[in-house]
Amino acid sequence: MSNETDQNPFRRKVMTRQPGLIGAQWWNEGLSAMSDPVSRRKALQALAVFGGAVAVGGLVLASSGEDEYLELHDALQMQRERGWNFGATDDTLSFSGQANVRLEPQALRELATELAPKQDALKPFYQATLFQAVSASGTLINELRPIYTPAMDTAFNQGLALANLFAKQEEAALATAVLVDLPGPESVAFAAGLAGRFEPVFTYDNWPHPVGVVPAHLTLAAVAYYQPIFRRLAQKRQLPAPPLFVMDRQRLEPYTDEQTQFDNRYMARMPTAEQLRKLGIQHVLYVVPGGSTPAQELDDLNEDFVAWRAAGLDVKLVAASDFRPGPTETATSDGGTSSTAMASISSGTPHRAWYYGGSPMAHDSFWFVYPWGRTRPSTGMVHSLPSAGILSTGDLARVPSNVSGGYAYEPMRRSTMFSAIPRGATGAFRPFPSGFGKVAMRMSSQSRSILGPAFTSRSSWSRSSSYSSSGG
Repeated sequence: MSNETDQNPFRRKVMTRQPGLIGAQWWNEGLSAMSDPVSRRKALQALAVFGGAVAVGGLVLASSGEDEYLELHDALQMQRERGWNFGATDDTLSFSGQANVRLEPQALRELATELAPKQDALKPFYQATLFQAVSASGTLINELRPIYTPAMDTAFNQGLALANLFAKQEEAALATAVLVDLPGPESVAFAAGLAGRFEPVFTYDNWPHPVGVVPAHLTLAAVAYYQPIFRRLAQKRQLPAPPLFVMDRQRLEPYTDEQTQFDNRYMARMPTAEQLRKLGIQHVLYVVPGGSTPAQELDDLNEDFVAWRAAGLDVKLVAASDFRPGPTETATSDGGTSSTAMASISSGTPHRAWYYGGSPMAHDSFWFVYPWGRTRPSTGMVHSLPSAGILSTGDLARVPSNVSGGYAYEPMRRSTMFSAIPRGATGAFRPFPSGFGKVAMRMSSQSRSILGPAFTSRSSWSRSSSYSSSGG
């Protein structure tokens, strides 16, 4: 909102109980306090509760002499119509771990086309939304900075280690779909390490925003760094290749403050079990961060995973942290590119610096606990599995002692934020929960036109702070 609006806060002009308008007594009694940011935030929170009702009527307010009401609109649609950074054009994006590489503006404008799957069978599952933001706006590309962080370096090596395992089991690779669900930049890095054998299918369905709850600009910055590698591997990759669904684990980040955050959250959309089977898929490997992260799927994937399991697909989980540098290797800590890892991409030779379980002897035991390969090697550095029945009795059920229990994961139906929403087949469009991916807009009660967003940009916070500190 402008300075003029800040100095002339909303005041009640109309009290109504007409159908379709939110004019209840308890609403109107609170409007006199709308100059207080806390009170205004509570009013916006109430909008999310009313959801669709606000879209019909609204809360009648007045600002600068014109009657207004607030109405929820699709956040992504508003960005497409009004600009990726609308309402916060004075704010800038912040980047950590900036990489000293050349940014190629023309190449970035071609991201949506260049990173699309080469196989026609995978194209229906590709979401180009995030990449389209670059070509749709000239100002975003001016702010974008490639990044490469220590976390990305780790994820890249972990992806290479998994790729090395599947290189030894080609039949298992062709029958496996990998879903990488790490924070955006790490997912991109992990995918780059795995992209020599699996074809990336990006699922980023939002745009960046300076006050966005999902830091999509960091994901885009990681893609800008890895774009040459994805391009190179696409030319080398043997087809048909199994799918690698690349996700941003921050897509469902908590959205708590409608006044200072822009709701650019979104939901992942996955293929049906039938569609996966047509691709030759029998197994699904879901990659999560590990550590203190719960060993379960995110809320928007629960129904899909349960449906896949019911259809006979074998859905397992593995933690990225299960892949560690070997005893003589150390993880890169300065954010620079691992020369060994990059050399393996260039030469196409297997990278053996990182291993499942952190050692060469434990590495191949992956195929004991994920028994999808034709042959399973023997190894000595293992302990007995605590749960008999995970593997067939013909196997000595063994697993390295320092890995997660993702091999024992089985999807189970549970209550999520999406449970109450009617849903058709897996992969079908699922309506958002009330207030999800929405932005409150100030509407003219006379013309029904949009006057501007109800949220406040960071630059407005600074002006408010300066105003308050000067004594107002």
